[in-house]
Amino acid sequence: MRRRLPLLLALVLTLPSALIATVATPAGAAGDETVMAFGDAAFAGSTTGLALSSPLVAMAAKPTGTGYWLVGRDGGIFAFGDAPYVGSTGDIRLNQPIVGMTATRSGNGYWMAAADGGIFAFGDARFLGSMGGVRLARPVVAMAATASGNGYWMVAADGGMFAFGDAGFHGSAAGQRLGKPVVAMASTPDGGGYWLVGGDGAVYSFGNAPHLGNAPGNVEVAGIAASPSGNGYWLLDRAGGVFTFGDAVFAGSGSGAVAPGKVALALVPSRSGNGYWITTGEIPLVAGATGSAVTRLQSRLHELGYWVPVDGRFTATTTQALYALQKAAGISRTGQFDAATARALDERVLPTPRTTSGYVAEIDKSRQLLMLVSNGRIVRVFNTSTGNGARYRSGSGTAIAYTPEGSFSVVRQINGLRISELGQLFRPKYFTGGYAIHGSPSIPPYPASHGCVRVSNSAINFLWDSGELPIGTPVLVYS
Repeated sequence: MRRRLPLLLALVLTLPSALIATVATPAGAAGDETVMAFGDAAFAGSTTGLALSSPLVAMAAKPTGTGYWLVGRDGGIFAFGDAPYVGSTGDIRLNQPIVGMTATRSGNGYWMAAADGGIFAFGDARFLGSMGGVRLARPVVAMAATASGNGYWMVAADGGMFAFGDAGFHGSAAGQRLGKPVVAMASTPDGGGYWLVGGDGAVYSFGNAPHLGNAPGNVEVAGIAASPSGNGYWLLDRAGGVFTFGDAVFAGSGSGAVAPGKVALALVPSRSGNGYWITTGEIPLVAGATGSAVTRLQSRLHELGYWVPVDGRFTATTTQALYALQKAAGISRTGQFDAATARALDERVLPTPRTTSGYVAEIDKSRQLLMLVSNGRIVRVFNTSTGNGARYRSGSGTAIAYTPEGSFSVVRQINGLRISELGQLFRPKYFTGGYAIHGSPSIPPYPASHGCVRVSNSAINFLWDSGELPIGTPVLVYS
């Protein structure tokens, strides 16, 4: 949905307040399970009840406090109150998902930032530069604008800062040893400083932004917002809890009111600072996430043919399945469920095997994939890592890390850990000489082995336990 929906908003605003706040909204708050309004922040509507094409990721409010926007991962914009709809990226094929947004000084425009550092400007928001097309060490996670509207900052998960227009660079957390990645940022009113906050609640202050404290160590922080004076800030944890520092006013908390399967995403202050909105959304599909959204992702990957346990936990095995999908689609191998990967899953992308008859294990070195194929049909796809082509020391001489190509078969196997001169091979299944398909704790999305075909330890356990790669299975290796 890409427009303002004025009729729907009018209907929402005419509902009695007792009905608006029926979904476990905390005492003293207005709103619903998606937007909770505290203090003098007025509830103007939300996306609750709408079928969203992409989960919500951020919120921004008009400087007047009389309206606000919600934005989805695909850049779809939902405008409420007198916040104008002036455009979206909802119908654009993004390279990476939207991760943040901020409004202009007039409230007649807004910027959106994507994880790859791309910037999208609408209304009276001016495009002043981006990191799109630049290879970033870590993805962008948030943005903030200067008070003049003539500049903005972006921050990456490693604390790297990118400043454009009249936004000053006051330092970064890049290179520091972070407890958890940075998740959000806020700037002082005069633009002379900013705060970054990590997922563990550690606050990093730069310029004239005062350090006033960190969140308790037992919470997972989702956002930070500055008080109007710049002498305080709020921290928001994923469970909806609010922590105040300096002159930031406590107006209520969403703790206990966040719906199952959702997390708090952002806290946005009212103009006076005597209130704020908290918005919630689906648990982000990132490493470490758990719940029904992760289960749905794993189920879709599994049904399509990419091997992954369906357990509702986004662990390394889910990352491995995403690597495999990304390799098959020929897109960036991030291991993340980003916009390009979501499209590939929607389009049901599978690699094309070479064999057309019989049951064969195919190893495609060019795509770094292991495929189990039955009569030309994909049965299972695994991320793999083969020989990297580098020279290494072997015995009294040297050798090249090369995975031999040709037609072979599984000829022997060891149900345990094999320790060789070149390293450890977990439950190896040999297909020619000393070359094996084996488990390893390190399966990057590129060639990295001495010549064997690495899969994750969990994947090799599956191949043993399921009997899907028995002795005698033909093995075809090609590039």
